[in-house]
Amino acid sequence: MSVALCVYNGERWLPAQLDSLLAQQDVALEIIIVDDCSTDRSREILRWYARRDARIQVHENKFNLGHLRSFEKCMAMCTSPLIAPCDQDDIWHPRKLAILADAIGNADMAYCDSAYIDEAGRPLNRCISDDLGPMHAGHDALRYAFQNTASGHAMLVRRRVFDNARPFPEKLYHDWWLALCAASGNGVAYVDQPLVQFRRHDDAASPLGKDANGKPQPTPPGARSRNRKWLEQLSYMMQAIGDTNWSVAAQARDWHEALRTGLECNFRGLMKLTWRDRASVPPWNGGFAWLRAVRFYARFRRKANRARREPKLTTPLFGG
Repeated sequence: MSVALCVYNGERWLPAQLDSLLAQQDVALEIIIVDDCSTDRSREILRWYARRDARIQVHENKFNLGHLRSFEKCMAMCTSPLIAPCDQDDIWHPRKLAILADAIGNADMAYCDSAYIDEAGRPLNRCISDDLGPMHAGHDALRYAFQNTASGHAMLVRRRVFDNARPFPEKLYHDWWLALCAASGNGVAYVDQPLVQFRRHDDAASPLGKDANGKPQPTPPGARSRNRKWLEQLSYMMQAIGDTNWSVAAQARDWHEALRTGLECNFRGLMKLTWRDRASVPPWNGGFAWLRAVRFYARFRRKANRARREPKLTTPLFGG
């Protein structure tokens, strides 16, 4: 089994994470690490661990590639049929990989819940599932298009899924794209256990749970364009899926066209698709599928009307 760990200025967190990786039980392990031009002591720490454990391979980028391309490079160097992406600042349960390997079955991906901890490693008594609501599983890729619940640090994915997902879309999170690819294939399995201690701090790459410790969060720079951003994110996602050969590609192309015309005040296409795919659209918190479809359609119309009055985006489409 392969772990793909990307590092950038992670000296504060690396020893705890590396110790938790080396403590994984009942799995044959290789740990592939890419350092993306760290300027702190990260490389020194990585080399120290690599000298002491042959399971660790460290590769150092000559130029900063950024989060997305570093993960793509790191996962490409993995040799196992099963790959676990890994962040530098978390702590894994000793049986995380073994449990996910047991759970994956015939699916293309398995993932677990994660429990938030603060900078010092203290529990925040909250999990990702508390924030995201129903955690998706199965073969409905459209659900992942509307909301991803599979975080990269919590997943175990088949190498063939990674190969089929390349190249990663330029603007999209790598874990979101992998989850979409897996759901479009043999599906996704979910383990309802928090097998990762997911550290929240100001420099964390993911925005998930950053307010879990009760600290006031600054207003995002793009808050004035939040409806426009939601619509443009969804449109970008559907267009990217539509350009693949995945099973959901035709549906995604339909959605991309309906989103485009919806922003021009023509909602007929969206009405038809919302009804056709009523089992896939949010919200997923119970109730009749037809009622959820009505609620989603009404929500979209509100967002589209607001988006037309909002300024153009000045922040990255995903993140920022």
